[in-house]
Amino acid sequence: MKNIHLVRNDDDSFDGSLANYIDDFDPLESIPIERVQMAGMHVIPPLIAALEAQRLRPMIGHKLATVAKLHRASSGRMRRLTQTNDYRYHPNASPADTVVIALMRDGEPKGCIASRLLWCEDTLAEEMESGRFWATQPGLWGKSDRCVVTAVIARTIRACHIVFTGSVWLAQDVTGGSTLSAMMRLHHLWVICHWRWTWLVGMIEGTLARRHAFDVYGGMALDLGLWRTRPGEDEELHEYELTSCERSASMERWLRPEMGDLAFPIGRPSLNHFGFDRRAG
Repeated sequence: MKNIHLVRNDDDSFDGSLANYIDDFDPLESIPIERVQMAGMHVIPPLIAALEAQRLRPMIGHKLATVAKLHRASSGRMRRLTQTNDYRYHPNASPADTVVIALMRDGEPKGCIASRLLWCEDTLAEEMESGRFWATQPGLWGKSDRCVVTAVIARTIRACHIVFTGSVWLAQDVTGGSTLSAMMRLHHLWVICHWRWTWLVGMIEGTLARRHAFDVYGGMALDLGLWRTRPGEDEELHEYELTSCERSASMERWLRPEMGDLAFPIGRPSLNHFGFDRRAG
């Protein structure tokens, strides 16, 4: 890691497929040096310290096979692999467009988040509905697979690189809020500093995820309007929401000292601040 002075930890567990987060942090030269130094002094150290207080070590990998292993090790906590993070559907994934951050304790995974850097030629909605987004090889998107997208943002994103984030889980014996927030922040710092993209997008479900889409997950916007079948499960359409972050806004929001303060929301304010209720008209 250039221009950041932290204690190095040489532990490389999980069969050598994961490296120390700090060792892997080598930002693009286009990132202003003052921002890199600020992150190294004021953001990354407190985030790692918060995890180490629970004997958790952030590790990083760049293979979908590693994500699959983390899925199996989650004991059902990661309910399913997001197709973009599944090498069966994206066999051409490479270390250059894949990142997974895992929280390890004594060599055992306690949580992770994975992302892909993907090119979106047509609108994101068209790519998703056609199946091209979910499965890169012909025949992997079958007749029973369906995706319906009405989210407005998905109709405006096109002809650009996006980061698609998913496969998030924490072990039951790991404290939730601050741990998840620290992991998400380290992830967001890595993708903003190492990849060139225009949008970061994810899909979420469940009341708790929605309520923390901004303060914990770091979303800048939350759009209703994504329905998908679940491969290998059933043919029912399940409802999700899209979270999105535009790169220039993320640069200003994430590369600042407050990012190291877990009490500081990393996206817009929590939906709790607005008395959010999806059932409201």
